[in-house]
Amino acid sequence: MDPERIDALFEEANQHLEAGRAEEALRCLEALDGAALDEEERTEWTARCAWALSDLGRHDEAIELLEASLDAEAPSARVLGTLGVVLSNANDLEGARDVLERALAVQPDDETAIANLALVYEKLREYERAVALYERAADFGADIDWILPRKASALIECGQYNEAKATLKRYLSLVPEDATQWVALGILHSDDDEYDEAFACYAEAEKLSPDDASLRLNWGVTAVRARRLKDAYQQLGLLRSVEPRTTRWWLLRAFILEEEGDFSNARAIYDRVVRRTGFRDRGELTYALEMAMDFFARHKLRPRCARLVERAYAANACTVELCEAYREAHGHYVKRAYWYSVVVEADYRPGLEEIHDRENGANRPPTRFARDYQVVARNHDEAIGLVLDFARKMGEKNPQVREFIGQEPIEETYTGIYEVEEEAYVFAAQDDAGRE
Repeated sequence: MDPERIDALFEEANQHLEAGRAEEALRCLEALDGAALDEEERTEWTARCAWALSDLGRHDEAIELLEASLDAEAPSARVLGTLGVVLSNANDLEGARDVLERALAVQPDDETAIANLALVYEKLREYERAVALYERAADFGADIDWILPRKASALIECGQYNEAKATLKRYLSLVPEDATQWVALGILHSDDDEYDEAFACYAEAEKLSPDDASLRLNWGVTAVRARRLKDAYQQLGLLRSVEPRTTRWWLLRAFILEEEGDFSNARAIYDRVVRRTGFRDRGELTYALEMAMDFFARHKLRPRCARLVERAYAANACTVELCEAYREAHGHYVKRAYWYSVVVEADYRPGLEEIHDRENGANRPPTRFARDYQVVARNHDEAIGLVLDFARKMGEKNPQVREFIGQEPIEETYTGIYEVEEEAYVFAAQDDAGRE
């Protein structure tokens, strides 16, 4: 095949991939004659085909293609790096981490592999490691416009809020037209009671995206915190005009009523929102549950807290924010404890956010599931008891601890569930004889 034709098809396929048109990219790549490609071109062809397949959700095919290439030829940083991304897309984060580490062993200065490994560590909640890798990727020339917001997100998870603000300010000096990150910076200032700085960030975002619902909601929340209720009501009206059919403006209304001392009507709104069955998206659902739990916990409405955590668990929405408020209402305050990450296994049931067993196939009906439960406890034994007791209260059958995968000391906190992973790994269990 003519080398210019090969280059043209590669370029066309890459343009389709960048634009999110994976099917068109795959058609371009399938038009290439594999026998006419040299080793470098075959490597590139394999990587781009796998990228397209993964974008189409055909992760197993992408993995098979990449693994066949690795078996046939010397390890390639490009192929290994692509395999790491595909495994991450397929939610095999440990596998993705290991493969990306292999890619860097082959080519230590591959900034793309470093950045992708940082993202995997971020997903694995190893945030300090992620921050270090984002910095390393930037040093090697990775796209700083992508690196800086991700680094800021990891810094927030590490509790390094001043560093996160500085990182976002640096990013916004380079990309001032990013309204989303202006809002993110405003939220950080608001959380630190730096209200004037927060309002200035929201004003910048307003110039760029005046109809952004997140802007109006967070501006309103900050105005309530700052006790500028006139501004809060202005943002409430704008939010209602932007999103008249969602619960977010109701939640902002309840937050304002509470600040005004009208606890009865605020509680009525939260009760109404919690009873709602239809939400526009997962973000709206989790925000509603978190706001309601925060209100119920602060006002010592323990029965409502208990019912709400059951609702959140059924929706696979036991987030850090929701569980923190629940722990403060139901847990024990301690001077020193540990955060544990515990994998719990239990009988399969409908309603899970399922990740299927890729190695053994998804055709056999699952009988068990496993997922990560994070808990705050004074010791290992208390962690086991809290996690299993919580799982049983939530209706799980035959739960058992499968693995401890993380432990960190923390101070001055409440014991109890810290977070429950949204997704569950489902599989067909084997009996003692190895039969399914």
